[in-house]
Amino acid sequence: MIGEKNSPVSAMRLKSGLNNSMLILIEGIQKQMIHTVIFDVGGTLVRARSTLITFAEQLAPDNKEKLLGFLIKEFMKIYRDENPAEFIGIKEIITIILKKAADEFNVEDISGKAPELYGNTYLNHANLFEDTIPTLKKLKEFGIKLIVASDADPDVLNRELSTFKIYDYFDEIIISGNVRAYKPSDKMIHAITEKCNRPYSDILFVGDAEVDILTAQKIGARSVLIKRNGNFPIEADYYITGLDEILNIIKNS
Repeated sequence: MIGEKNSPVSAMRLKSGLNNSMLILIEGIQKQMIHTVIFDVGGTLVRARSTLITFAEQLAPDNKEKLLGFLIKEFMKIYRDENPAEFIGIKEIITIILKKAADEFNVEDISGKAPELYGNTYLNHANLFEDTIPTLKKLKEFGIKLIVASDADPDVLNRELSTFKIYDYFDEIIISGNVRAYKPSDKMIHAITEKCNRPYSDILFVGDAEVDILTAQKIGARSVLIKRNGNFPIEADYYITGLDEILNIIKNS
Protein backbone atom coordinates (compact mmCIF):
# COMPACT_ATOMS: atom_id res chain seq x y z
CA MET A 1 0.00 0.00 0.00
CA ILE A 2 1.23 3.46 -0.91
CA GLY A 3 1.29 5.67 2.14
CA GLU A 4 0.43 9.34 2.41
CA LYS A 5 4.08 10.27 2.28
CA ASN A 6 4.53 8.82 -1.22
CA SER A 7 1.09 9.58 -2.63
CA PRO A 8 0.64 11.73 -5.77
CA VAL A 9 -1.39 14.18 -3.71
CA SER A 10 1.44 14.57 -1.20
CA ALA A 11 3.89 15.22 -4.01
CA MET A 12 1.49 17.72 -5.49
CA ARG A 13 1.21 19.46 -2.12
CA LEU A 14 4.96 19.80 -1.84
CA LYS A 15 5.49 21.00 -5.42
CA SER A 16 2.60 23.36 -5.87
CA GLY A 17 1.51 24.50 -2.44
CA LEU A 18 -2.15 23.81 -3.32
CA ASN A 19 -4.62 24.72 -0.59
CA ASN A 20 -6.33 22.01 1.43
CA SER A 21 -9.76 22.36 -0.21
CA MET A 22 -8.31 21.80 -3.68
CA LEU A 23 -6.24 18.84 -2.46
CA ILE A 24 -9.32 17.25 -0.92
CA LEU A 25 -11.16 17.66 -4.22
CA ILE A 26 -8.25 16.12 -6.14
CA GLU A 27 -8.07 13.18 -3.72
CA GLY A 28 -11.78 12.59 -4.27
CA ILE A 29 -11.42 12.76 -8.04
CA GLN A 30 -8.49 10.33 -8.04
CA LYS A 31 -10.65 7.75 -6.29
CA GLN A 32 -13.67 8.39 -8.54
CA MET A 33 -15.45 5.82 -10.68
CA ILE A 34 -16.44 8.20 -13.48
CA HIS A 35 -14.08 7.64 -16.41
CA THR A 36 -15.76 9.65 -19.19
CA VAL A 37 -17.76 12.86 -19.50
CA ILE A 38 -19.76 13.50 -22.69
CA PHE A 39 -20.81 17.06 -23.47
CA ASP A 40 -23.42 18.64 -25.67
CA VAL A 41 -22.18 22.00 -26.99
CA GLY A 42 -24.85 24.67 -27.57
CA GLY A 43 -26.41 25.73 -24.27
CA THR A 44 -23.93 23.55 -22.36
CA LEU A 45 -20.40 24.70 -23.21
CA VAL A 46 -21.32 27.59 -25.48
CA ARG A 47 -23.87 30.34 -24.95
CA ALA A 48 -25.62 30.54 -28.32
CA ARG A 49 -28.58 32.59 -29.45
CA SER A 50 -30.99 30.65 -31.64
CA THR A 51 -30.46 31.44 -35.32
CA LEU A 52 -34.20 31.05 -35.78
CA ILE A 53 -34.77 34.08 -33.54
CA THR A 54 -32.35 36.10 -35.65
CA PHE A 55 -34.07 35.05 -38.87
CA ALA A 56 -37.53 35.88 -37.48
CA GLU A 57 -36.38 39.34 -36.37
CA GLN A 58 -34.74 40.00 -39.71
CA LEU A 59 -37.60 38.81 -41.92
CA ALA A 60 -40.65 39.99 -40.00
CA PRO A 61 -39.83 42.50 -37.25
CA ASP A 62 -43.54 43.31 -36.81
CA ASN A 63 -44.61 39.67 -36.81
CA LYS A 64 -41.51 37.99 -35.40
CA GLU A 65 -43.19 35.93 -32.67
CA LYS A 66 -45.61 34.25 -35.06
CA LEU A 67 -42.86 33.63 -37.62
CA LEU A 68 -40.55 32.27 -34.93
CA GLY A 69 -43.24 29.84 -33.79
CA PHE A 70 -43.64 28.66 -37.38
CA LEU A 71 -39.88 28.22 -37.86
CA ILE A 72 -39.49 26.25 -34.63
CA LYS A 73 -42.45 23.98 -35.45
CA GLU A 74 -41.18 23.24 -38.96
CA PHE A 75 -37.62 22.73 -37.74
CA MET A 76 -38.61 20.27 -35.02
CA LYS A 77 -40.86 18.36 -37.42
CA ILE A 78 -37.79 17.41 -39.47
CA TYR A 79 -35.21 17.30 -36.68
CA ARG A 80 -37.20 14.98 -34.40
CA ASP A 81 -38.49 12.69 -37.15
CA GLU A 82 -37.71 9.21 -35.81
CA ASN A 83 -38.00 7.49 -39.20
CA PRO A 84 -36.71 9.91 -41.85
CA ALA A 85 -36.45 8.70 -45.43
CA GLU A 86 -33.00 10.31 -45.48
CA PHE A 87 -30.82 12.33 -43.15
CA ILE A 88 -31.18 16.11 -43.49
CA GLY A 89 -28.41 18.27 -42.02
CA ILE A 90 -29.02 21.43 -40.00
CA LYS A 91 -28.23 23.82 -42.85
CA GLU A 92 -30.52 21.84 -45.13
CA ILE A 93 -33.34 21.96 -42.57
CA ILE A 94 -32.94 25.72 -42.29
CA THR A 95 -32.98 26.07 -46.06
CA ILE A 96 -36.25 24.12 -46.24
CA ILE A 97 -38.02 26.00 -43.47
CA LEU A 98 -36.92 29.45 -44.70
CA LYS A 99 -38.37 28.60 -48.10
CA LYS A 100 -41.63 27.57 -46.44
CA ALA A 101 -41.63 30.76 -44.37
CA ALA A 102 -41.24 32.89 -47.50
CA ASP A 103 -44.28 31.22 -49.05
CA GLU A 104 -46.38 31.19 -45.87
CA PHE A 105 -45.63 34.70 -44.57
CA ASN A 106 -44.85 36.49 -47.84
CA VAL A 107 -41.42 37.54 -46.58
CA GLU A 108 -38.10 37.69 -48.38
CA ASP A 109 -36.86 34.31 -49.54
CA ILE A 110 -33.35 33.99 -48.10
CA SER A 111 -33.29 30.19 -48.27
CA GLY A 112 -30.58 30.25 -50.95
CA LYS A 113 -28.21 31.97 -48.53
CA ALA A 114 -29.13 29.74 -45.57
CA PRO A 115 -25.84 27.81 -45.25
CA GLU A 116 -23.72 30.98 -45.09
CA LEU A 117 -26.21 32.86 -42.93
CA TYR A 118 -26.56 29.99 -40.47
CA GLY A 119 -22.81 29.56 -39.96
CA ASN A 120 -22.09 33.26 -39.62
CA THR A 121 -25.14 34.05 -37.48
CA TYR A 122 -24.43 31.16 -35.13
CA LEU A 123 -20.82 32.14 -34.54
CA ASN A 124 -21.50 35.88 -34.32
CA HIS A 125 -24.04 35.35 -31.55
CA ALA A 126 -22.14 32.72 -29.58
CA ASN A 127 -19.58 32.85 -26.78
CA LEU A 128 -18.16 30.52 -24.18
CA PHE A 129 -19.71 30.23 -20.76
CA GLU A 130 -17.23 31.48 -18.17
CA ASP A 131 -16.88 28.08 -16.49
CA THR A 132 -16.28 26.06 -19.68
CA ILE A 133 -12.50 26.19 -19.98
CA PRO A 134 -11.75 25.97 -16.21
CA THR A 135 -13.95 22.88 -15.94
CA LEU A 136 -12.48 21.20 -19.02
CA LYS A 137 -8.97 21.89 -17.74
CA LYS A 138 -9.67 20.30 -14.37
CA LEU A 139 -11.31 17.24 -15.91
CA LYS A 140 -8.33 16.73 -18.21
CA GLU A 141 -5.94 17.09 -15.28
CA PHE A 142 -7.83 14.33 -13.51
CA GLY A 143 -7.42 11.98 -16.48
CA ILE A 144 -11.08 11.84 -17.46
CA LYS A 145 -11.91 11.15 -21.09
CA LEU A 146 -13.84 14.02 -22.67
CA ILE A 147 -16.21 13.60 -25.60
CA VAL A 148 -18.42 15.96 -27.57
CA ALA A 149 -21.72 14.57 -28.90
CA SER A 150 -23.49 17.30 -30.82
CA ASP A 151 -26.31 17.70 -33.32
CA ALA A 152 -24.63 20.03 -35.79
CA ASP A 153 -23.04 20.38 -39.19
CA PRO A 154 -19.36 19.38 -38.96
CA ASP A 155 -17.95 22.50 -40.60
CA VAL A 156 -19.87 24.82 -38.28
CA LEU A 157 -19.15 22.89 -35.07
CA ASN A 158 -15.46 22.31 -35.79
CA ARG A 159 -15.01 25.99 -36.58
CA GLU A 160 -16.82 26.93 -33.39
CA LEU A 161 -14.73 24.62 -31.18
CA SER A 162 -11.53 25.89 -32.81
CA THR A 163 -12.57 29.55 -32.62
CA PHE A 164 -13.23 29.23 -28.89
CA LYS A 165 -10.01 27.22 -28.41
CA ILE A 166 -11.64 24.18 -26.83
CA TYR A 167 -11.26 21.69 -29.69
CA ASP A 168 -8.10 20.11 -28.28
CA TYR A 169 -9.64 19.38 -24.89
CA PHE A 170 -11.70 16.56 -26.38
CA ASP A 171 -10.55 13.01 -27.02
CA GLU A 172 -13.44 12.36 -29.40
CA ILE A 173 -15.85 14.62 -31.29
CA ILE A 174 -19.03 12.95 -32.51
CA ILE A 175 -21.19 15.08 -34.79
CA SER A 176 -24.60 14.19 -36.19
CA GLY A 177 -23.62 15.49 -39.62
CA ASN A 178 -20.86 12.87 -39.81
CA VAL A 179 -22.95 10.08 -38.31
CA ARG A 180 -25.95 11.02 -40.49
CA ALA A 181 -28.32 10.78 -37.56
CA TYR A 182 -29.42 12.90 -34.60
CA LYS A 183 -29.52 12.22 -30.88
CA PRO A 184 -31.02 10.00 -29.49
CA SER A 185 -31.17 7.71 -32.55
CA ASP A 186 -29.71 4.20 -32.37
CA LYS A 187 -27.15 5.19 -34.98
CA MET A 188 -25.93 8.08 -32.82
CA ILE A 189 -25.91 5.85 -29.73
CA HIS A 190 -23.73 3.33 -31.57
CA ALA A 191 -21.33 6.06 -32.71
CA ILE A 192 -20.98 7.30 -29.11
CA THR A 193 -20.58 3.93 -27.41
CA GLU A 194 -17.93 2.92 -29.95
CA LYS A 195 -15.75 5.65 -28.44
CA CYS A 196 -16.52 4.86 -24.80
CA ASN A 197 -15.06 2.45 -22.31
CA ARG A 198 -17.28 0.29 -20.15
CA PRO A 199 -19.04 0.36 -17.79
CA TYR A 200 -21.34 2.91 -19.40
CA SER A 201 -22.90 3.51 -15.99
CA ASP A 202 -19.68 5.32 -15.06
CA ILE A 203 -20.14 7.90 -17.80
CA LEU A 204 -21.68 11.34 -17.31
CA PHE A 205 -23.63 12.84 -20.21
CA VAL A 206 -24.02 16.60 -19.73
CA GLY A 207 -26.57 18.56 -21.77
CA ASP A 208 -29.35 21.12 -21.64
CA ALA A 209 -32.02 19.44 -23.77
CA GLU A 210 -34.35 16.46 -23.72
CA VAL A 211 -32.40 14.75 -26.52
CA ASP A 212 -29.30 14.75 -24.31
CA ILE A 213 -31.12 13.12 -21.41
CA LEU A 214 -32.72 10.53 -23.70
CA THR A 215 -29.33 9.78 -25.24
CA ALA A 216 -27.79 9.24 -21.80
CA GLN A 217 -30.62 6.92 -20.86
CA LYS A 218 -30.25 4.84 -24.03
CA ILE A 219 -26.50 4.55 -23.47
CA GLY A 220 -26.98 3.62 -19.83
CA ALA A 221 -24.94 6.64 -18.74
CA ARG A 222 -25.75 9.05 -15.92
CA SER A 223 -27.60 12.09 -17.21
CA VAL A 224 -26.68 15.59 -16.05
CA LEU A 225 -29.15 18.34 -16.95
CA ILE A 226 -27.63 21.81 -16.96
CA LYS A 227 -29.99 24.78 -16.70
CA ARG A 228 -28.22 27.93 -15.66
CA ASN A 229 -31.51 29.60 -14.72
CA GLY A 230 -32.28 26.83 -12.22
CA ASN A 231 -35.42 25.71 -14.08
CA PHE A 232 -35.34 21.93 -14.56
CA PRO A 233 -38.34 20.77 -16.62
CA ILE A 234 -36.84 17.37 -17.52
CA GLU A 235 -36.11 14.45 -15.21
CA ALA A 236 -32.41 13.54 -15.00
CA ASP A 237 -29.98 11.82 -12.65
CA TYR A 238 -28.30 15.10 -11.69
CA TYR A 239 -29.20 18.78 -11.98
CA ILE A 240 -26.63 21.56 -12.18
CA THR A 241 -26.62 25.29 -12.81
CA GLY A 242 -22.91 25.50 -13.69
CA LEU A 243 -20.29 23.20 -15.20
CA ASP A 244 -18.04 23.37 -12.15
CA GLU A 245 -20.67 21.35 -10.25
CA ILE A 246 -19.65 18.33 -12.34
CA LEU A 247 -16.52 18.04 -10.18
CA ASN A 248 -18.60 17.52 -7.05
CA ILE A 249 -20.75 14.93 -8.81
CA ILE A 250 -17.61 13.00 -9.69
CA LYS A 251 -16.14 13.39 -6.22
CA ASN A 252 -19.31 12.03 -4.61
CA SER A 253 -19.98 9.27 -7.13
